[in-house]
Amino acid sequence: MPMSEHVTTVETITLSGAKLAADVAIATAEETGIAICVAIVNATGGVILVERMDGVVDIAYENAIAKAIASQTFKRDTGALSDYFQQDKSLGPPMTARHHILAVEGGEPLRTSDGTIVGALGISGAKHAEDVVASAAAAAAFTAAT
Repeated sequence: MPMSEHVTTVETITLSGAKLAADVAIATAEETGIAICVAIVNATGGVILVERMDGVVDIAYENAIAKAIASQTFKRDTGALSDYFQQDKSLGPPMTARHHILAVEGGEPLRTSDGTIVGALGISGAKHAEDVVASAAAAAAFTAAT
């Protein structure tokens, strides 16, 4: 059946793919001795998975989701997004306040091996520099598996 010029197909992460990324993030956190929350959103920014490790601070739940949404919305890691907002201070406050976006390290787009962004993940619960270790490992493992 031919595609309509008024309709598009969106590639998105599956629950299985989200679980793969979350498992790698949690394993990485365990190896480094930190407790995290991991949130995964699909290609349209809808939350499809959240996992909290024992002992993680309560606010990590909201922060992980906000990092995942930020990464998916802007199609970049949240560390780079933070740098972007620092360059133009007029953008950061209105964007982060309106859209529940958290622009600090720990959010990564989830890309297939051909580079298509099919979702994003957010990690929160430790220092930002520690969150990004788990988020980068999870994103790399997802890409390698696709």
